[in-house]
Amino acid sequence: MELDKDIKQKLKDYTNKAPQVKTVIHWWDLYKGHYIKLKPDLQKQIFKKAIKKAGGHFAWLGEKLKISRRTIAECWKLKRNPQISTLIKVATFINFPLSKIEKNVIQLSKSKFKPNLPFKFHNPEGAEIRAAFLSDGHLSKYPEGIPQYLASEYFLHKRLIKLCKSIFGDFNVHTYFDGKTYVTKFPSGIGSALEIAGVPRGDKRIYKTSVPRDILTGSKEIQTAYLRRVFDDEGDVCFDKHGKRAVRLTRSIDITSKKLNLNLLKPGKWMSINNSAIPINTLLLGEQLLLYKLGIDARIYYEGVYKSQKDKITAKWRIQVGQQDSLRKFAGIIAFNLKSKLKKLSDALKSYKVKEFPNGEAEKFAIKVLNPIYKKRGYFFFGDLGKELVKISRGYDLAGYYLKILTEERIVKKVKRGKYVFLN
Repeated sequence: MELDKDIKQKLKDYTNKAPQVKTVIHWWDLYKGHYIKLKPDLQKQIFKKAIKKAGGHFAWLGEKLKISRRTIAECWKLKRNPQISTLIKVATFINFPLSKIEKNVIQLSKSKFKPNLPFKFHNPEGAEIRAAFLSDGHLSKYPEGIPQYLASEYFLHKRLIKLCKSIFGDFNVHTYFDGKTYVTKFPSGIGSALEIAGVPRGDKRIYKTSVPRDILTGSKEIQTAYLRRVFDDEGDVCFDKHGKRAVRLTRSIDITSKKLNLNLLKPGKWMSINNSAIPINTLLLGEQLLLYKLGIDARIYYEGVYKSQKDKITAKWRIQVGQQDSLRKFAGIIAFNLKSKLKKLSDALKSYKVKEFPNGEAEKFAIKVLNPIYKKRGYFFFGDLGKELVKISRGYDLAGYYLKILTEERIVKKVKRGKYVFLN
């Protein structure tokens, strides 16, 4: 599919602004405070060479490398594991290649984490892992903190653990129910790698978080793996009694520091306050552009703002895939890993009527049912046509298609979201 020039330019601009990330991560890239366990012979060899080069002077070596004499002695005698920072300094001092150490790392950090180094993220598994942590995951703002994944679907935890072990290696992990949702805690070393690969630490809502650049420029397989997990975690399928069908994705952004004039906000309640200065969620914007790149029409809507009891203000934005052809493309290209969402999407698509209006009759029908409403109100809504279509066993969302035709033919004009007037 050839992208619209405007979409193509937006995707290019977004990609250029997205931070560079590393997708092949070595042990020396990780947080320097992590402890690293080597094969004993190699550890002894490296520290012995350093001591020999220093003429056996532990104090001089410690001062030279800014490492305590005791640490050097204990690492040489295999009484302790060195921190990454220590090992880099010692290996560099004796010109020992860091890459030669990689396959001799048998444990990372103080947990029983047996890493599969280097960690490679530019693949569907790496894309899905990052999608999960950019959605329902959380990296502590402290580098030694424990990464967590919180989601109500236990299946998603099992899947994420399996994916992480395929990328990171073997580690102990525990999933439990905290009374509200399931929680899985991962080794801190995984958080260190995820940060380098594009997942921010702390509250994701306060940063201009972007879709990682390698995913934006990656293969279709990588992009669909990313989006599928995002919709598993943060998306939903709308298929209501009125016949409305849509796949939606919602994200929030913290706007407390923006100092916007939102005095009407009441704590504890979502409110639809329009303010052009409210920033869009940049992660959601990137995900919309990815959908467009895959040929799926996706619109972004502002949902409203929320003020917490602690005066934190959050704005919510939503992607919606609503047109029948785009929903079918979504189902064929992305879909869901979660069976419950997959079934609901399938049911929504099956409910579409195959029978169409004869050529030109759809527009006539729309004008016929909307004219009385327009004469009474002076305007009409998308939903007015949608409800009439449902009454004759057609899809609610077809209203968008017919209104688009009427707009292009300059019969109606869109004055704001979902609101139209006749031009003649």
